[in-house]
Amino acid sequence: MLRAQLVEEGFEVEAHESISDALSTLAPGTRVRELLIADITMSDDPSADVKALCEWSRKIPTWIIASWTYIVEKGLRGHGFEVILLRPIDVGELVDQIRQRLEKDLET
Repeated sequence: MLRAQLVEEGFEVEAHESISDALSTLAPGTRVRELLIADITMSDDPSADVKALCEWSRKIPTWIIASWTYIVEKGLRGHGFEVILLRPIDVGELVDQIRQRLEKDLET
C-alpha cells in the first residue's frame, strides 16, 4: 500500500519482497538511493535483517517499520536508524514525512 501511495504522489520507488532482496540491490556501483524504508514486521529473520540494515544505515538514511513488541524486546534504538516507526502506520502521514525528509535533502 505504501509503494502504491508513493508512486501516486510522484516518487520513484523500488520495492522488494524481502529485506535481503532489497539489500542485494545495494551493491557498490549501483544507483544511489536517497532513503531506505524496511518493514521488519514481515521478516522471516528479523534479527539478521536488523543486523544487515545496521550496516547500510551508515551509508543510506534508513527508516525501520516495526511493532512495539519488537522494539522493546530487541532494542532497535541505538543502531543508527534515522527513524523507527511503529505499526499500525498511517500511510498518508508517512508519505508526508518522506516528502519532508527528501525535500530537506534538496535544501542542503
